Amino acid sequence: MSKQASRYLRLKYVLEETQRKHVVYALAKRVYKKSRSPYEHPWMFMKLAEVAVEEALGNALCKTCNGKGWVDTGIKRIDCFSCHGSGTRHSLDDKSVADRIQAPLRWYRKYGKRMLLQNMMGILSSYEGELHHAFATRLY
Repeated sequence: MSKQASRYLRLKYVLEETQRKHVVYALAKRVYKKSRSPYEHPWMFMKLAEVAVEEALGNALCKTCNGKGWVDTGIKRIDCFSCHGSGTRHSLDDKSVADRIQAPLRWYRKYGKRMLLQNMMGILSSYEGELHHAFATRLY
């Protein structure tokens, strides 16, 4: 398993917060190297990486319904009253992400959204795949 994957997985499953800055930095650096954006500021990639890690860790999930979007009353299911059925504490819409990374909305929609969803979230997902592969080879 790669060093970056190990750090990410220790952050996610062991809650080793000391790994957060390493994971964010490595993710931002990896995507920054491959970027073709005309708005290339390293701090912006760090902020995008922070958003990606926060989303991947599930920290944005509603604490009332645990991200399901509904609450079981025992008789029926109702939409969660805290998140109004979204499952998240806050909406990850284009404008909120652009504001969070302090980038123009137009730039985020054209370049940043792809970097966040496909590149960064994809890399973090591949780390989960490395864990699955490591377990599969050791258990069988």
